[in-house]
Amino acid sequence: MRNKINSTNKKTLLLIAGLMIVATIIGIYLLLQQRREYVIESAQSPQYKTMLPSGKTIQQLGGWNRVSPPNTTPVYSYNDTLEGVQIGVTQQPLPEAFKREPELQTSKLAERDNATIKFNAGNTTVYMGNSARGPQSLYLTKNGLLVLVKSQRKISENAWITYIQALQ
Repeated sequence: MRNKINSTNKKTLLLIAGLMIVATIIGIYLLLQQRREYVIESAQSPQYKTMLPSGKTIQQLGGWNRVSPPNTTPVYSYNDTLEGVQIGVTQQPLPEAFKREPELQTSKLAERDNATIKFNAGNTTVYMGNSARGPQSLYLTKNGLLVLVKSQRKISENAWITYIQALQ
């Protein structure tokens, strides 16, 4: 009878040990899945300091969208509205070529794209181009970022000034 009890105890212990191993494997798998989801989620957000309009969160703006291909300098954008017009705001760290003379390099980039209107939004110089069909393009550097803004229709210069000054 003692052998039957020892045999039953051994089977029970083996069953418990097997269940513990399975539970441990499942736990590790779930932890790895959570980490993987975090890595994927964080890869969808800029890993550099960005700017948003004062009083708005990226969630309110629909989140970040990576607009650059993989294995290139990450460039992110968000969408907003200004004067009831849809705008897209793209940001990236200043490229190396811009770091020594950001103002000059931004003006060259803007000129190449026919953005010949120049105005100031506080301490920020802005270059703007107007399309005959209505869309506008803005080029500026602020807080160590190169910022490009596109609108679907014409927006007043005063509204642009207020918006750019609100970027923090």
